[in-house]
Amino acid sequence: MAQGILQLGSCILAGLAGAFFVRWWKKDRALSLKRSQARLGSMSLDGDPLAQLTASQGLPLRIISFMRSRTQIVSLKPRRQIFRHQLWALGSKSFDSLIGQTGLVSVITKSGYLDTRAWSCLIGLGAGALLGIVFTSEMAMLLGSIGAILGWKAPLWALKQERDIRKSDLENHLSEMLEVLSLGLRSGLSFDASFELYHEHFSNALGKSCSSTQQLWQLGLATRENSLRRLATSYDSPLFSRVVENIVRSLRFGSSLAESLEAFAFESRAAHKAYMEEKVAKAPVKMLIPTAALILPAMLLLVLGPVLLEMMQGF
Repeated sequence: MAQGILQLGSCILAGLAGAFFVRWWKKDRALSLKRSQARLGSMSLDGDPLAQLTASQGLPLRIISFMRSRTQIVSLKPRRQIFRHQLWALGSKSFDSLIGQTGLVSVITKSGYLDTRAWSCLIGLGAGALLGIVFTSEMAMLLGSIGAILGWKAPLWALKQERDIRKSDLENHLSEMLEVLSLGLRSGLSFDASFELYHEHFSNALGKSCSSTQQLWQLGLATRENSLRRLATSYDSPLFSRVVENIVRSLRFGSSLAESLEAFAFESRAAHKAYMEEKVAKAPVKMLIPTAALILPAMLLLVLGPVLLEMMQGF
């Protein structure tokens, strides 16, 4: 009886503390974002990169949005990064290459990433402990540990999700873009006009990235070569990097570009076809896990249940 009263009181106190913290955090975050928007304006030359995210809904986008807000707050007020211990930097060596492949270099920094990791870890710990304390203290420790681990991995998981979806979108539309460029060049258009022809008539994520890239060199904010290389590094695709290097080399030395783009388009379609065939071939293997874990035990009980009952009655 006393243990039940203690658990109930702990739940009520934890709920009140959580409600107070959420209210304070929302108010403080809104004020900080208003100040950051007033002082910084826009943190990117490409507009709002979050508007170009291919993972346009769900938990990954919420985590990335929170990461951006923490980056803005930490950049304006370094003291607000209350989690500065080196513990939070463990396992973050691949952050620089990963953030480059998500196209969010201009809005998310490593400090914001580590701060988000610390907050998500503590939130997962508190949520797990709050859920587990309803049952027993041991369950609270177990669920709190699981929640902390999931919170630790959540920011990295969200960035990897965006990188993979962004790469998949590139593979779906790369051959299309190369064919449009080749068609424009063969029609007598310049490279800039052919490049503009693609992103004006195709409103996918790759087209938006190409539009932002062309605006950089048209406004004189970067050279055409650097802008194209920046576009290539924002995708996790060796093929796209080779395409961009070939374009830069051809534009610099004046060599023929249309034929090489057609060859890259053919290679891109072949690579995408092989990837899809591999994905389809893996589907039956992945289906073995739910089949063995869910369907097979039920079938065994259905078939062997009457036999076991008869054997038990015989004994």
